[in-house]
Amino acid sequence: MLYQYLIKLTLVLTFIFLFSPFFSEGQDLKPATVNNIKQNGSIQWDHSSRRRISSPNFARYSGYGRIVQLPDESLLAVYEADGNIVAAKSQNLGDSWSEPIVIAAAKEGVKMCVPDLIKLDDQRILAFYNARPYDISPSRRFGIHLRQSRDGGKSWEAEQILYQAGHQFENGCWEPSAIQLPNGEIQLFFANEGPYTKSNEQNISMLRSVDHGASWSKTPSVVSFRPGKRDGMPVPLLLKNKKEIVLAIEDNALLTFKPYILRNTLQKNWANTISAKSPDRSYALHDPIANEIYAGAPYIRQLSTGETILSYQSTEGRTNKMDYADMKVLIGNERAMNFKNRSVPFVIPKNKSCLWNSVTVLSDDTILAITSTNAYSDQTEVWMIKGKFLQDTENQGTKDQEKTEKKFTMLAYLNKEAGHTH
Repeated sequence: MLYQYLIKLTLVLTFIFLFSPFFSEGQDLKPATVNNIKQNGSIQWDHSSRRRISSPNFARYSGYGRIVQLPDESLLAVYEADGNIVAAKSQNLGDSWSEPIVIAAAKEGVKMCVPDLIKLDDQRILAFYNARPYDISPSRRFGIHLRQSRDGGKSWEAEQILYQAGHQFENGCWEPSAIQLPNGEIQLFFANEGPYTKSNEQNISMLRSVDHGASWSKTPSVVSFRPGKRDGMPVPLLLKNKKEIVLAIEDNALLTFKPYILRNTLQKNWANTISAKSPDRSYALHDPIANEIYAGAPYIRQLSTGETILSYQSTEGRTNKMDYADMKVLIGNERAMNFKNRSVPFVIPKNKSCLWNSVTVLSDDTILAITSTNAYSDQTEVWMIKGKFLQDTENQGTKDQEKTEKKFTMLAYLNKEAGHTH
């Protein structure tokens, strides 16, 4: 009947009006599955645990900190410091940190930037980093480099150059990060605009090593590519199920960058490039962010209990410029879906920033949030803070899941009705 149709149409138009800031034409936002949600809970940050990792006497700019825990429970951190890659250690779970040692020094016309760490099954440490020329010349190229340590970061072997892109900024490669698979293979992911010399496009590329980093594939595989856009800043995670790899990336399909999750099974093992519309690419957040709000540079880890932890830098609730972004941390389920329950580890003034963040999960499931911030001095420094995941009661989790299911059921109903003609 006409009045029933008008009521349904009103509901549809109301829904579209309320939620239109989050959706745009051609957008591929896909609500994550609501099955087996385990992440109901929150992270409680201990502000008395906040510590500076970088040395104020070593560099004016220190940033992009990453931490791994070693077998003796000590912590090894790497970060960039005025164009050098340095390492520092903590013997007391981050309460204090050693003075840094240089892993990879800047070279003439070239800074070494954005390091990341991986601890292998034989306890070797691999430190990957990005060579970035600032004195532009065809003789100096953007590259992905590696140094290895066999003694927990005390000494480092000769530098390996794994990949080189162009010599100009717009044709560079960026932000390496790696995982090791159960069979021993190492997969190294990085953002790559080297192939796109005639456009501003960028893909996620991957190199493989089957001999613990001694040698690497010569030609990178293209893991993901969205034509006309810039997939970037990949961080891989092998899930606890040992069957699936997820990759947190920033994806600017929606006007500005947002966190997305790419996924592949070990069986598929990145056999095909993940396209814009692939079911293996999904919007990471349970609750969408308005398209114009910046939310980039994601990082992902997993607790022993299965919950996944996602961080990113964002201007939500702040001036919408990256210079004022702060760190957000969310909780996802055991398959890296439904990221929600946002928290802010570092409380900073609105005219300061927390950028190039990471998270580390210690052996007792303590969560470390690591940031580069100018909030605590007149320099940019690397800081950390500790947090604990607090599980909600089972009843509360069930109620939250029921609410989520009802929301998506209503969304499906409205979409179906909107498609009817009379």
